[in-house]
Amino acid sequence: MSVVKGAVDAVHARWTFRLRVSSTAERALLAEWDRCRWVWNECVVKSQQTDLWNKNRPEGRDKATCGPARLDTMLTEEPPRR
Repeated sequence: MSVVKGAVDAVHARWTFRLRVSSTAERALLAEWDRCRWVWNECVVKSQQTDLWNKNRPEGRDKATCGPARLDTMLTEEPPRR
């Protein structure tokens, strides 16, 4: 009984699918993307503010942190009333 050399190698096929959604679903997906982008932008701004404060912090003050736990707390706080 002989074994064909290289028979173990699998052939990889690449498939591409196009997602076609309804106009309602497209609006919902775009709205979700906008919310995600807003959260990301808020995190970037807070990180930049923290970095600037740390560079110019008063003598003897501890460095501020801006990790995931802090950002989570900040983003889930109730927004100020106007």
